[in-house]
Amino acid sequence: MQTNRIDNSLKERRDILDLLGKLRGDGISIHEMEKIGQKFQQAGRRALRPLVRELWRENSGELITKYAYILDFFETEDWLDQLIQIALKRNDLGADGKAALMVALEGYGVDVHSPPLQAAPPAPRSSLGETVQGAIRLGEEGMVTFLDDFLSYQQEVQQIVIRELSQSDDPSSSRLLAAMLWHEDRTVVLSALQALGRLRDPLAAGVLQDFIADCAEEYSDTAQKCLRRLGFLGVNAPAPRQLLPFHAAYATAPDGDGYRSLLLSRRTAEGRLCVLYLQVHERRGVLAAWGSAELTLEEFRSEVEGFRMQDDLHEVPPPYLLALVRDALYWSRELCYLPADFYMRRGIFAGEDMTPAPFAPTLTALPQHRVLSFEEGENAARALFKNPLFTGWFMASQRVYDYAEECRAGADIEQVLQRFCEELLAPELELIRERLLVSADLMRVVGNPPFEVANVVSLAESLADNPLPFHLHPFLRCFALESMEIAKESLERGDDAPLRAAEEF
Repeated sequence: MQTNRIDNSLKERRDILDLLGKLRGDGISIHEMEKIGQKFQQAGRRALRPLVRELWRENSGELITKYAYILDFFETEDWLDQLIQIALKRNDLGADGKAALMVALEGYGVDVHSPPLQAAPPAPRSSLGETVQGAIRLGEEGMVTFLDDFLSYQQEVQQIVIRELSQSDDPSSSRLLAAMLWHEDRTVVLSALQALGRLRDPLAAGVLQDFIADCAEEYSDTAQKCLRRLGFLGVNAPAPRQLLPFHAAYATAPDGDGYRSLLLSRRTAEGRLCVLYLQVHERRGVLAAWGSAELTLEEFRSEVEGFRMQDDLHEVPPPYLLALVRDALYWSRELCYLPADFYMRRGIFAGEDMTPAPFAPTLTALPQHRVLSFEEGENAARALFKNPLFTGWFMASQRVYDYAEECRAGADIEQVLQRFCEELLAPELELIRERLLVSADLMRVVGNPPFEVANVVSLAESLADNPLPFHLHPFLRCFALESMEIAKESLERGDDAPLRAAEEF
């Protein structure tokens, strides 16, 4: 079976989050740190951004030291300026955190005893109000990092933060409050509305005006009262927003574990692009988000090329991608909150109905569904795993590696396949069926031949009334063999078995 086309990158990015979680653990040895650093190095530059983001938000001197140590596994020019900026701009750090940064910089050859670093001595931890203002002064990156922390605060602390923002003279306060308007907690939303109604700033009036156009009915009256209050105070709202078209949308097919990536861009009034990149799961919803408020067309093209080095992105119509986002929001309903960058970029969906709803593949225009013979099923399954859209269709759990190890040790392949399919695939059969149908729909959207799409639909439907033992079903057998082959190749390279539960960190 061919495996040289398999794209491991989505799994690798989940493992990057795992590695960060492992770094945060107690009692980690130098040897373990070395192994983690080597894994970051293997992942390349895509692993650098989440690591640097941790340094922007971390207060613990011990963890800052760990993160700075891992930076040494990357090329210096890719991160040293960022580390210096963190040391200069993070006025919220306590003495141990600031000292850890200075020690790290000095170890990397930076003269910390000369300006401008000399003017940034360790300072005592600031009050919450100063922390809020400090985050605003750090600009976009600082606000995202602060919002990320805010989301995990206790409700009482969140109310204090919102009150601090309502008393701020910085125009960026409206930007943070605008992000909070999309929080799942009604208390946070109402408090953010009241805070905006106290900010004597046209930007605050503009935020309220835009929110009224898109918000749920339960918030409309409160938002309008807050906007009228600003009008009584002499604060005029700006001209109604101009809704500009989406620029481009991209999606990957779901991988073998149900993960996929979504990328959306939209034109802004300034002639640039607002961009949102999401990692989602078919049942866990939105797991991670990154974005930018304003990229040039050239910068966006560069971003897309960078993501394409990691993911097999396919350009899709924006309405199709919006349906996928609504599906991810539907499966995120049990989450306490979404990633901070999602709230910061929520305006990219202005004017669109983003009511959470499960995705419904549109497959009615295909040749009539028919039952495949066993031979046809085998041929269709082999063709499926050769299709570039299915390069990520393998499972990557610890148990897959256990079964792969059994095969390497000479166990009977049929017995291993039977146990693999019964343990790992049979309980997920309906999910796998849905995943195939969603993938078939993407095949349709990107222009694959209708008969190929129809074959994938037929494979999916054959799972619903399968009379064969699981390990003899053509698709399930290929799926299991492909997963174990990838795991065996990984073990032969000396890779560790994958870390799990990345989304929990």
